[in-house]
Order: sequence, then structure tokens, then C-alpha cells
Amino acid sequence: MSDDNTTRTRAVRAALGTDTQFGAVVPPIHLTSTFSFAGFGEKRAYDYSRSGNPPRDALAGALADLEGGAGAVVTGSGMAAVGLVTQLFRPGQVAVVPHDCYGGTYRLFNALRERGSLDVRFVDFQQPTALADALAERPGMVWIETPSNPWLRIVDIEAISALAHERGALVVVDNTFATPALQQPLALGADIVVHSTTKYLGGHSDVVGGFAATRDDELAERIGFLQNAA
Repeated sequence: MSDDNTTRTRAVRAALGTDTQFGAVVPPIHLTSTFSFAGFGEKRAYDYSRSGNPPRDALAGALADLEGGAGAVVTGSGMAAVGLVTQLFRPGQVAVVPHDCYGGTYRLFNALRERGSLDVRFVDFQQPTALADALAERPGMVWIETPSNPWLRIVDIEAISALAHERGALVVVDNTFATPALQQPLALGADIVVHSTTKYLGGHSDVVGGFAATRDDELAERIGFLQNAA
């Protein structure tokens, strides 16, 4: 668990000082699809808003910092973040997913299983034997959701991550309900953290969004490539 006051301070100060042109305390919104080149063949930091723009990168940087990650990408919804992460894995790879995960997550993984995109095993993570049997299949991914939505069931991220890594799996944690103020899965061994920012990070259900943060630069680059390509 992180220091609450430190987390609050970091959240409040996110993106301050990024407007070097006018010094706006609140980072400005750039309402443009396309950015000009400085000259022929001289691309600036941004060229097209699907690939990135200043306020979106400021948000991604703040969220990555709060989760202690190497990088993050923001998406149009929490399920978009979930779907983005699934693209890291090859067809037929085993994915171990909790049977009590969020309904939208379950629906997506079940659809991927039915069409043969992933070999999904829905498992009760609170049953050690069932989890051990699933891990024996050497999955490509282990998905953790704790506290779960809506049952609020708790599992041990650190212990499951260690077991999953022994089998060569990537560990993804949906940290929507706890938020980085209360739980930082990357520090507990997870490789990727996803959120629906619509919920507790947004706070008011007045905006829909999501993000995925990664433990290392290589994963951040892979997810960033997929986010841009998709």
C-alpha cells in the first residue's frame, strides 16, 4: 500500500509546468487531429492525434507514475484497455482468468475462447488446486482482478504473480476498484495493470475511459505500438 499523502501530492501536481508557451497551470487541450511538421521531413513531437497528443500523454504519464510503471497508454474505455492487452498474445495461448471477473471482461474472454483466439480457462482463484492445475498448462497470461467487480473477492497478487512467472506467464491485474491510492500491483509482481478510469479514478461517472500501464519499457513499447495501430 502506498503512502496516501504522497500519492495525493503526485496526483495534484501531474502535468504542472508542461505549458512552456504560456505557463497555464491546467494543461491546455489541443483540439486538432493533425500537427504540422517543423520543415520538410522534420517531424515534431506529435503528428497525428491517434498516435498521441499533449494532454493524452500528460494523462498517461500521470497514471503511469501513480502505478509506478514504465509507461502507459490511455484508451476510450476500460474494456478497450482489456481488449488491447489481449492483442499481446498469440492465437491458442492459454489465458487463466478468474471466474468472478467483471462481466464485460468475462464476456470478451468467453468470445475469444469460442472463436479460438485464446484458450481461456476460467478458474476460481481462491481454490489453490484449481489455480495450480491451470498454471500447469503454462499459460501465456494470468489475469487477476482484486477486489473483484462486483463480489469484492480478494486474492494475493504477489503470490499468484510469483507462481505465474515460474510458468513463464505475463501477469495482468485489473486494479479498477482499489486504484493506485490503495494498491500498486506492479510493485507486487504484476507485468501490466489495467483500469476502467470511468469508475473510481474518474470519480463521478461523467467520463468513460481506460488505461494500461506496464512494468518495463519493452512492454510499454509493445502496447503503445498496438494502441497506435488499432
